[in-house]
Amino acid sequence: MVSVDGGGAGIGAVKSGCINATSQQYPLLMADLGVQAIYDIVKNGTKPANSEGLDFFNTGVKLITDDPQDGVPSETTEYGLANAWG
Repeated sequence: MVSVDGGGAGIGAVKSGCINATSQQYPLLMADLGVQAIYDIVKNGTKPANSEGLDFFNTGVKLITDDPQDGVPSETTEYGLANAWG
């Protein structure tokens, strides 16, 4: 079972074995990138480019698990706790 709660509680649920993985987003990075995008548009009219192969700008997400699977990029709960937003 996988959740979408990359905060401390979600990572704790992975660590305890209640769930297998959680996706971790980075809201502070998203906010920083958003403010920078607004600045760039106002300053010189430059809009953010779509991420390669996508039709949007990808601000990133990581799968947090202590049971990594071949071919699926992931990070450990230790990493997740060190980088958790809440």
